[in-house]
Amino acid sequence: MVVGISQIDIFLPENQSLKDKRQAVKRIVEKTKTTFNISIMEVDQTNLWQRARIGFSVVGVKKEHVNVSIEHIVEYIESLYIGTIIDTKTEIIVIGNEI
Repeated sequence: MVVGISQIDIFLPENQSLKDKRQAVKRIVEKTKTTFNISIMEVDQTNLWQRARIGFSVVGVKKEHVNVSIEHIVEYIESLYIGTIIDTKTEIIVIGNEI
């Protein structure tokens, strides 16, 4: 089993309040979760109204497949044009033998 964990920092320049940020993050999370059927949520920077940190995970049997899936998810989030991705961190963990 291969588990990919990714963290994305997003700049949300149009937000003027925490309420705006919550709405933007909710749109990102719900649309991404619906499209890719993954675990995703805001994980940090909850009190900054123009920055969001979103984490998600992908599980698969091949490292390449998990890596490509993460890249597609990041591209999808960027294509939503809700905010600008300013940083990504990804870690891939292989548990047991990779097929």
